[in-house]
Amino acid sequence: MLDHTPKWIAVYCFSKSEQLVERRIAEQGIETYLPMWTTKDRRFKQNAPPAVPLFQGYVFAKITAKQIYQTRTVKGVIALVSSNHEVQVIPQREIDAVRAFVEADTMFHLHETAKLKCGAQVAVQSGEFAGMQGRIVRGCKDGNFAVSIEVLHLSFVVKLRRDELTAIDSEPEKKPLRIASIR
Repeated sequence: MLDHTPKWIAVYCFSKSEQLVERRIAEQGIETYLPMWTTKDRRFKQNAPPAVPLFQGYVFAKITAKQIYQTRTVKGVIALVSSNHEVQVIPQREIDAVRAFVEADTMFHLHETAKLKCGAQVAVQSGEFAGMQGRIVRGCKDGNFAVSIEVLHLSFVVKLRRDELTAIDSEPEKKPLRIASIR
């Protein structure tokens, strides 16, 4: 719950306008945080790919209860993330964890982990089985997945890395926050 002590919140804004919204909020004298990361993209062979927001459509702001209206009315802001009409506070430890991932000199991949669970239908994006589809049978202790791929009425269970899989949506969902995980 917001009070007179500044706390971190998530500000939902138009996609691709995160940097502009962050700057506008900061101009109001509010502390902001926009974690950026560099994607692995094969299109950029010689130059490094551009940095993009880690959480597309979101900027973090550290505000008090008195700054709710001031933040919500910044041009480009759609809403402050809330539940039951109450702005949701993000614990400092979670902001610190995001900073640790972004500032670490370790490669990581992003996955919507809520969708990568037992029974989920997945598409294999890379590796020997690229282009195939299967179903997650179980998660492995090393963070990878056992995936069942059916071919000619036979079910092959193979161990695949997280970064090789993409969940196949069975029904359209609202855009979730992506969770970072170290590979």
